[in-house]
Amino acid sequence: MAPLASPSGRYGPPQARPVRDGTVPADSTHRPALDAAAAAGAGGDDSRGALYRAPRSASVGQLLSATTSCTATVVGSRTGNVAVTAAHCVYWPAAGPMAAELPGPPGWLPLGQLIPGRAGDTTPYGRWPVQRAWVDPRWTQTGDPTFDVAFLRLAPRDGRSVAAVAGSQTITFTRPTPGAPVTVLGYPAEAPFDGLSLRRCASSAVTINHDQWGALQMPCAMTPGASGGPWLTRFDPATGAGTVTAVTSYVDRTSGRLSGIPIGGFAAALYQAADQAGTR
Repeated sequence: MAPLASPSGRYGPPQARPVRDGTVPADSTHRPALDAAAAAGAGGDDSRGALYRAPRSASVGQLLSATTSCTATVVGSRTGNVAVTAAHCVYWPAAGPMAAELPGPPGWLPLGQLIPGRAGDTTPYGRWPVQRAWVDPRWTQTGDPTFDVAFLRLAPRDGRSVAAVAGSQTITFTRPTPGAPVTVLGYPAEAPFDGLSLRRCASSAVTINHDQWGALQMPCAMTPGASGGPWLTRFDPATGAGTVTAVTSYVDRTSGRLSGIPIGGFAAALYQAADQAGTR
């Protein structure tokens, strides 16, 4: 198993090319224009990790800290400041099948920031500090990949939520059925990708590996940095809107398939905590 969090220093622009904050109109109706070339080929199966951009895809962003680069997605919530990602993007367990693969000591990682809709060296929707993260205690205690899901609470900016600026995706806590069409989005950061642009894979019939924690699997070329990216059902490639049903977790070395951990019923409590609790 190969987790897909990219170590520090393996992502982002060179130091000579700093990330630039963009501007968003006050009414927050601005969204990136649809990448027509990507949309034209969006149906069916595509494992290349092709460039992708659509109005609602701005809700997906690069989760960047001093330690790792991952992907996270803003999801609908009461506060408008909740995002979902992989647990191994915020906490490295001491036990379990991923422990030996993670490039550092166990424990909580620096919280970092979410850069929704990152496009090259620009951040058209700004950078949103992560205030707090929630993972299931079974992840911290055992490293069981069944629980490789985390929720984040993001700090508002100028009195506005990240969802009001970048949009959000619907989320479900019901596992998908085998054979369902699924789209994966992410910011893969290691070669041949650079972590600067959103990438997309799609399967017309996702498989479920019951021998590997019920993971969803599909062929996809994404590399580390894609961890935490959304697996979307009911996806509309023209708008970039769908329902988050899983998050990218690891690559199955036996088959080479990208694997996503379903956001099962256990994660509902994490979501509620992130949306309702105060931040420290």
